[in-house]
Amino acid sequence: MDKRIVVAGIGNLLLRDEGVGIHVINELKEHSLPENVEVHDCATRGIDALNELEGADKAIIIDAVKLGNEPGAVYRFTLDELERNDKTLRMISFHDLDLITAIKIGRDTYNLPKEVVIIGIEPKCADEYSMELTPEVAKAVPKAVKAVLDEIKKSE
Repeated sequence: MDKRIVVAGIGNLLLRDEGVGIHVINELKEHSLPENVEVHDCATRGIDALNELEGADKAIIIDAVKLGNEPGAVYRFTLDELERNDKTLRMISFHDLDLITAIKIGRDTYNLPKEVVIIGIEPKCADEYSMELTPEVAKAVPKAVKAVLDEIKKSE
């Protein structure tokens, strides 16, 4: 039986690069994905998005990640690596509770995936109203899509 994989895009489409996770999700929906893969636009739902992850074997979360590198840089982290990381790593979250924090809180209440991978994209501008990504971050969307597809293939 195939592992149930949930891909969750996080972000606010109204705040320019902060919405990059949703842009990646929209691109992924154009691909033919295996039947065991679910793709969800979780927007800014935080703790409510845990229902989408309930019972999954693996979660792949896409969000803006601010590390101070070049805009459009694409990162891959596991949740375990984030928890052990000394760097000033933060998910860009202008909403009440980001999904990573929600997962940490919800572990005791929900049947959440043991394997959680985060695909992060360095934003350039996440504090002005616009539904368009900056050019640097828009160029990173295909790279992030490829990173997600690679994660899915690793689970086959």
